[in-house]
Amino acid sequence: MTAAHDLDEMVDLLALTRPYERSAGMNMACKVATLPLRDAVTLVVEDWADDKFKQLSAVIVRPSGPAIRSFEEIRHLYGKAEISPAS
Repeated sequence: MTAAHDLDEMVDLLALTRPYERSAGMNMACKVATLPLRDAVTLVVEDWADDKFKQLSAVIVRPSGPAIRSFEEIRHLYGKAEISPAS
């Protein structure tokens, strides 16, 4: 979590499917949106707050580095986004 992230970088937000939602031929993750990292972490923390499974199964795919798979890291970035002005 010490790596610097560009909060304005365009990322893909994925949501892993619940085990009971999977059927033959379905992917285990579905793309929710492509948006700036700042907006992706806000969506996961604020809009998905009532669905803990969805929060914990969020994956943010960045072109500049490894995917963000940890809800702890997403919350950390959300905190940074809250104190950092959008450009």
